[in-house]
Amino acid sequence: MLILSLMAALAVQTAATAPSGAAATLLEPREIQLNLDGRNWNCSPDGACAGRGGGTTQPLMRECRRFVGRMGPVSTFARAGLALTEAELARCNSADIARARRNGGPA
Repeated sequence: MLILSLMAALAVQTAATAPSGAAATLLEPREIQLNLDGRNWNCSPDGACAGRGGGTTQPLMRECRRFVGRMGPVSTFARAGLALTEAELARCNSADIARARRNGGPA
């Protein structure tokens, strides 16, 4: 019983301390502010981006692809303590290639 109580307390503490925002790092750093899907993104000149606000409920990969489609490719993308792997980032960044093709730019 004591073990179950400790596990429940740890789960509550972990949920309470989990980050509520999102973060990304642009491959082509620039300072930019954008509201995308209910999340306010602020990117500093070094390319570090912080997303504040609840945002629209959607899978992490979809949020990354929508972000990349507007802001450009990223080297990191995370939300609520979950981060995309290198393979997932490559898939996410393919949204930027698709955007360039749609707009008549180089792929």
